[in-house]
Amino acid sequence: MFGRVLRGLAALGLCVAMAAAPAQAADSLAKAMAGPDWPHSRADFKPDEDARFGRLANGMRYVIYRNTAKGRSASMRFQIAAGSLQERDDQRGMAHFVEHMAFRGSAKLTDGELARILKKEGFGFGSDVNAFTDYETTKYVLDLPSNELQPIESALFILREIAGNLTFDADAIEHERGVILGEERMRASPASRGQQVMLEAAYPDALYPQRNPIGTLDSIRTAPRQALVDYYQDWYRPELAVLVVVGDFDVAGMEKRVRAVFGDWKPARPGPIRLFSYTPTPVEGVRAVVYSEKNLYDGLGAAWFRPYIDNPDSITSRTTGYLKNVGVTVINERFSRAAEDPAAPFLSANVGYDNSRLGGNVTSLWVVPKPGRHKEAYLQALRMVNRLKAEGITAAELTDYIATSDAQMENFVRTYQTRFSNDIAEEILSGLVYDNVFETAPQLRSDWARVKPALTIAAVNDKIQIIFNSDAVLLSRQGEDPAVMDEAALTAAFAEAGATIDTGPTVQGGSIAWPYTDFGPGARVIDKTRVKTLGYTHYTLSNGVRVNIRPSPLVKNQIIVKVRFGGGYRLFSPAENISLAQLELYDLGDGGLGKLSRVQADKAMSTKTVSFAYDLEESAAVMTGYTTRDSFAAQMQLLMAFTVDPGYRPEMFENVRLALDYMYQQVRGSPDMTMGFATSAWLAGNDPRYVLPAQPVMAQRKPDDIAAIYRRTLTGVPVEITITGDIREDAAVDQVRKTFGNLPQVPDTVTVAPGAEQVKLPADRTQQVYYHEGRADQSISLVVFPATDALTNTDDTRGLMILAEVFNARLDEELRQRQGMAYDGYVGLTASETMKGFGYMSAQGTIPPDKDQVFHDTVLRIAADIVAKGVASDELERARNPMVQYLSDKFKNNEDWQRTLAGLFGNPVLWDYRVGEYRQYMDITQGDIHVLAKRYLKPDNVLRARTVPGEP
Repeated sequence: MFGRVLRGLAALGLCVAMAAAPAQAADSLAKAMAGPDWPHSRADFKPDEDARFGRLANGMRYVIYRNTAKGRSASMRFQIAAGSLQERDDQRGMAHFVEHMAFRGSAKLTDGELARILKKEGFGFGSDVNAFTDYETTKYVLDLPSNELQPIESALFILREIAGNLTFDADAIEHERGVILGEERMRASPASRGQQVMLEAAYPDALYPQRNPIGTLDSIRTAPRQALVDYYQDWYRPELAVLVVVGDFDVAGMEKRVRAVFGDWKPARPGPIRLFSYTPTPVEGVRAVVYSEKNLYDGLGAAWFRPYIDNPDSITSRTTGYLKNVGVTVINERFSRAAEDPAAPFLSANVGYDNSRLGGNVTSLWVVPKPGRHKEAYLQALRMVNRLKAEGITAAELTDYIATSDAQMENFVRTYQTRFSNDIAEEILSGLVYDNVFETAPQLRSDWARVKPALTIAAVNDKIQIIFNSDAVLLSRQGEDPAVMDEAALTAAFAEAGATIDTGPTVQGGSIAWPYTDFGPGARVIDKTRVKTLGYTHYTLSNGVRVNIRPSPLVKNQIIVKVRFGGGYRLFSPAENISLAQLELYDLGDGGLGKLSRVQADKAMSTKTVSFAYDLEESAAVMTGYTTRDSFAAQMQLLMAFTVDPGYRPEMFENVRLALDYMYQQVRGSPDMTMGFATSAWLAGNDPRYVLPAQPVMAQRKPDDIAAIYRRTLTGVPVEITITGDIREDAAVDQVRKTFGNLPQVPDTVTVAPGAEQVKLPADRTQQVYYHEGRADQSISLVVFPATDALTNTDDTRGLMILAEVFNARLDEELRQRQGMAYDGYVGLTASETMKGFGYMSAQGTIPPDKDQVFHDTVLRIAADIVAKGVASDELERARNPMVQYLSDKFKNNEDWQRTLAGLFGNPVLWDYRVGEYRQYMDITQGDIHVLAKRYLKPDNVLRARTVPGEP
């Protein structure tokens, strides 16, 4: 749940430029769309022959792109060049409110009908259908289940309704108010409130910080219908709209469809309209701001503000961008090396650079100090920046940057032809929004070749002087205690750092040799079985390691490797009282290797495309690597090195210990995390393996305690390696033999610890109440129906999954459309493939604290109705269709094949469950669902829990 929390803290800072880069202003976007050479021009640019850019007579722009990659479905993006910055003072939040109302009825679609149509076509809400409101844009996303005509026609029809035919039913508006209030309530956190304070401090006289897209609570509660209608009719106009359609279809035919559907769209109000022109003016001088709140982790920042640079996209501007990026990359690598030193005063430090019309040209520094070492951390980070300014980068650092960029560019070119349609659609839209020329991968590689000669030490150092200098500087700090460093102390520390530089060790650059290349002669293959049904081959090596290889050209130059060390939770008896949940706080990769620290290993692999992640599951410990054909050997060596020589370096454990305050603050201050950790333990009957220890207990943990858990999961257990992607079988087998073929003999089966496969739901039906320290109006309610595991009866499991989806659709309709009570009501099935008999169906909602009983009664009322009447045939189809759309083998990507093949060979129960999934879903009848509902949706069996504000 924390997932690499130490590095994440550096990216979560409130320093202004660390926020997500906002889109370009609407006037810039509209101007870009108005010219005949749109999507922008450059003398050396030749548009992609697969793309067609056009404009209708009404001014609406469109991009149609043919993606012929196999196994790809179609995607659409519809964007309006207007967002929250276009709101009047009496319209706060109306851009976002209109986006919500786009799904609440139009001239040809009644309220709720749109959702039913989409699900019938196989769309999944949230995954395939979504919408986003930003400061200057509103975007609607439709990722289609196929390239077939029917879903394409449905998608175009729906987007046309959104464009100009929304009705804003009064009752729907009233219900949607509660949904939006629920969204605001769900997203509110100490960090988000701090972010808002920092924005207001950075831009005190600007409109930007006053136009948070969510709006204000008052405007959401009270805005009249006419405010929504006014915003919609003012800004949803064809001349401010662009439609992007990507898929494998006839481009000319698609263009005719787009023109036929959108050609009659006319603005509701006459134009031309006045577009806001907004450019921030940096506030001169050194200023400081401190924000404190309970459960807000500590961080210190500095931001250098300069006017926005409004240059057209060109080789010159891209060269400037690369030169600045070299300096940012180098300082961040230096910070990473410094943080590995146990004596370092900070846990992490990070520099970001951004140039956006809303925020201006900003360089930001964010530092997460070790407890009690705030000033030291701040001074060292600032002095490291000063050293970079004074001495510049080294030749070795520049060489490393260019070599890494070369490798990344080559990998991008090799992957380009098999991109997913949704990625292409986002690239095209991003190019428009950010005023960038949309280019092919070969064109980008050509650009890079022209840029490289300009990347000199002198040129980089010149840009470093620019990005770390300004007459407008904002210093910032956040944390629970405002007295630790107030505004005066921040300003004094910044002045003390002054022109002094860090006097630490000489800056190191250059490559580091990778020492893990020879593990031994390797085992031989003793068995090879071709599984034609799924197109993969299963190998057994003489040392017992098993290998699944499934070549797939679906994504060129992408390979995924998963090494599964059998056992997982089953290796630990509950009687040992060992928490496995505590591994959420650690990252095995941060401990480095026996011969290299994490930073050194990253440097040694800097020209390779490799990755490493460790996860502990109920059935196995899993190491995962994403790589390419050229880097496959290096990826296998990296995974093997972490298997046989993990570093378990003391600094990893010490940094986690020092960050415990930050970590537990996040849990206490977040209703979601409080509920997640608490109910994971409770629903497992408080089995010690699932319980996150209290902070004082964690503070007493010794490095050997954690290392011993890792060692048990990785040694003396069965090993299965699954390789999927763009690779030849012989090459894959060869590298497995050279690496994991040198492990000592591994067993065929797992030795299960006593009682390790027995997990039971709690017998006590008393409602559990957990307390968080977040906002007073935040609460989560949970209702659980006991069920069973996934494999005892696989047909029933698939039926329960459909039942959960039917239940989910009904709960969503009830909570959002009828009651307007919640933004995120959800019903899902948890069915273990490992723990026998363990499973449940749960309904959860983020609701006001006084609505717990209403939520409970609503859930039981829906359950009772399904038990009494069953489900309708069209309801069954709407639930089933999104599930089966992507089950065809030709659509399976590398991740899908990984999920299918793990542990599959020689396991007939898993084979039935995974390979028979499509059949099982299609065989399910209304009667089957009714039987399952009667069996499991019993009100007397439910378990209840809630998270409410209060003392822990």
